Amino acid sequence: MANRKLIIYNENLPYINLFDLNKVWLDLKQERTKLFEESHELRSRMCLTSMKITQIEEKLSDAIVKLSNKQ
Repeated sequence: MANRKLIIYNENLPYINLFDLNKVWLDLKQERTKLFEESHELRSRMCLTSMKITQIEEKLSDAIVKLSNKQ
């Protein structure tokens, strides 16, 4: 194989930099979207867990009231 050197002209450099920046921008946007979806899922799970905790607390308080009324 012959050794070839790639010559990049000065006028092409801004385009190469723009391509690199665009790739970084796209990667970051994808990461942000993924994090947003994960946080949305976590918030939903947290809300459901909080609702279950509230229901259990209500049942506990009802049981305590019933026990205190029997005495």
